[in-house]
Formats: sequence, C-alpha cells, structure tokens
Amino acid sequence: MQHRRVTRRGKTVIAIAGVAAGVLALLGVIEYALNGSNSAAQPNVTATTTTSNVVETPDGALETTEPSADVKVQTGSFKQQRGMLTIEVTRVEAANGRVKLFVTATNASQARMTLPVVGIAVLDDLNRTYAASSSKWDGPVTQGTTASGTVVLDEKLGAGVNSLTLTFSSISGQFAPTGAAITVTGIPLPK
Repeated sequence: MQHRRVTRRGKTVIAIAGVAAGVLALLGVIEYALNGSNSAAQPNVTATTTTSNVVETPDGALETTEPSADVKVQTGSFKQQRGMLTIEVTRVEAANGRVKLFVTATNASQARMTLPVVGIAVLDDLNRTYAASSSKWDGPVTQGTTASGTVVLDEKLGAGVNSLTLTFSSISGQFAPTGAAITVTGIPLPK
C-alpha cells in the first residue's frame, strides 16, 4: 500500500473545499428563510367582533343606500411572512355584503418592494374570487418600513361566506418573496 504525504498544496485544496461546503450550507439556510418555509400564518386568537349603526363610513366603497346600515367589525392579527415581507390584516369591516380589509405590509429588507393594486385578489371559503381594484393601497413599500392601506372588494360577498384569503401577487423588488406572491389565509368575516 502506498502512503502519500499531504503537501501544503493538498492542505490548501482541502481547506478551500471545506470553506466552499460551508458557504453552500449557509446559502441553503438563507434560501430556506427567504422562500417562506418559515412562515407563520397562525391567526391571533384574540379576535373581536363589534357592530355599529352608521349612515355612512369614511370610505365610499362601504357607503350604503340604507339610512341605518349595520357595519360589523372583526379585529385581530391575521398575517403571513415570506422572506423579508410580512402582510397583516388587523381589521375587517362588512356592511351589506361589502367588505374592507385594513392591511399593513412590513418590508424588513434593504431594498424597496412594490405590491401593485392589480396584483391583489381575494378568495372566499366557497372558492369565489374577488378583485380589489378600488382599494386604497400605495404599491411601493420602502426598505425597512411599514405601509398601511385598505383593500376593498369590488363585488359584494355571496351568501354563506365565513372567511377570506388575501393574496398579493406580482410583487417586485430585489428581496421580493420567491414566486413574487404572499397569501394570508383564514381571515374571518364579522358576524
């Protein structure tokens, strides 16, 4: 059996291979963190529902033709994190089948992300999709900040709907989530 003496060059090659393996492992951990596998879409269990009688609301999309419409409110924390972006729904208002979601987007990255209104869609628990083009949502979210707005469904909800799923797709930016989308599930409607 031949024994080889390990030279300085051989030790250097082994050291470089070890560093390369460490870098690849680190990149794998970073990819895991950015692809949303670490997401926690658990709704906060301290949700509350209230009802109030109003003639009209600040947002014209929930204005009603009836003089004393009931506006029902559900509050809580329903959120999803993917990579460095977190979307949270903190309030849901419903009046006569019309729905408004109060949403915040937190960009923890070092670059701007854009979440365009045209990329907003809402799915109810009966698999009906609603557009939200009349939302008051400013698309750009600068680095390290939180932006807030409202997502207003363009159509009235059908009968029997209990919860909604909010999706922002077409997200752009250097640190946008993998797949350029983020979805918040299990948003309850006020009863």
